[in-house]
Amino acid sequence: MAVLVVLSGLPGTGKTTFAALLAARLGGRVLESDAIRRELFPRRRYTRRESGAVFAAVRERAEAALAERADVIIDATSLREWERRGFRELASRRGAGVLGVRLTAPAAVVRERLRVGRAGASEADVGVYERMRGSEEPFATPCIQVDSRYCTEASVALAAALCGNDETGRGA
Repeated sequence: MAVLVVLSGLPGTGKTTFAALLAARLGGRVLESDAIRRELFPRRRYTRRESGAVFAAVRERAEAALAERADVIIDATSLREWERRGFRELASRRGAGVLGVRLTAPAAVVRERLRVGRAGASEADVGVYERMRGSEEPFATPCIQVDSRYCTEASVALAAALCGNDETGRGA
């Protein structure tokens, strides 16, 4: 069975790094909302309409991948429960499992990360982080919580195990 992994967290909390590590372990596909935004909008304005188009594309691509029975990792802030619920409903329609992962880090660590270059397509800076802080809503379903200032390998291994993947390959 395919699995949809929904990452959630403020900018700079390690979502893109976690997604890449988990994808390597699962052989899954990462759908990075920031990369899709760059693809769709060469001149980004971050309007509600633009964000709606980005997330429609993310959902469409996730549904297509799940239809092929591929594991999918959603690399997006997904701070609000209604956003995560939409992904859970998509997984349910496609008969896929779903796993939520909330990434966190102390504010000082995030600010430092956002001051220097980092992986991924995100254009978020400290100002974006500060504006988004406090807008996170709790998960309505169980999730893994990862403090990304520590080695994330154990958390990636846990996520892979919960997705039905172990060190020897796909689980049952």
